[in-house]
Amino acid sequence: MREQQDIVVIGGGQAGLAMSRVLQRQGREHVVLERGRVGERWRTERWDSLRFQFPNWTVQLPDYTYQGPDPEGFARYREILRFLEDYAGHAAAPVREHTEVRGLTALAGDEGFELSLADASIHARNVVLATGPFQLPRIPDLAHQVPRSVMQLDPTRYRSPETLPEAYAGFLAAARDFIQRSGEDEPTEADPGEPEPLPGVQEVESLNLVDEGITTIIWATGYTYDYGWVRIPVFDARGRPAQQHGVTAVPGLYFLALHWMHTFKSGLLSGVGDDAEFLVDRMSRGRQE
Repeated sequence: MREQQDIVVIGGGQAGLAMSRVLQRQGREHVVLERGRVGERWRTERWDSLRFQFPNWTVQLPDYTYQGPDPEGFARYREILRFLEDYAGHAAAPVREHTEVRGLTALAGDEGFELSLADASIHARNVVLATGPFQLPRIPDLAHQVPRSVMQLDPTRYRSPETLPEAYAGFLAAARDFIQRSGEDEPTEADPGEPEPLPGVQEVESLNLVDEGITTIIWATGYTYDYGWVRIPVFDARGRPAQQHGVTAVPGLYFLALHWMHTFKSGLLSGVGDDAEFLVDRMSRGRQE
């Protein structure tokens, strides 16, 4: 027998957990499906030295804020992961871990949606896609031309200089020392003219990686979406979600935690709560109409 749910939230990171908390406030039954564990991308797709890009006082989700001793500091990524784990427990979020959604289709006659899992399916009246904006590393086509002898990584697989070939590890260490030493100087007023080039950096049109002794490439070229499993026409020609403030043209289907859904904060940890409130209100009004 197919399982029935009023609301299914896909994604057990900060967006899915925030959505769950707001739904709980409104007494809306729901379930959160997570392909791995709570905060999986923070757990397995972050490099060792990563720190959160905003001060700790911005680390907040609905009904839960940073409680540590250093509100002006910048948390390491494992502290953010621990924050999310604690939040999931505090909110008693109904998260089903290790539950990957392999297909999402709309049922005929506005009868909701079918979510295909590994060995089951769920019928839901509403679905919130809360998988965030950073899903797949964007790797340029020229990566296929790189010799096999050169290691290729992206930000989800890079961990530390110690895991790289010796030559590149030495370069990273030197670059890090340079940045740290430069950061000790007092900031000066910006020169309105052309910026000076960074030491040791030059533009090139072509490069023989082997001849130059390059052993590693880290593709820090941004991210793209991974919605191949969503079999509903709610995407533009470039594969981006077609939505207005998270609401799509398909009744009952919503997106959360995309950039600029409402404001700059929409794609950030501190902003998903406000957008979740908006979507829950929209769901409630839609049910009354």
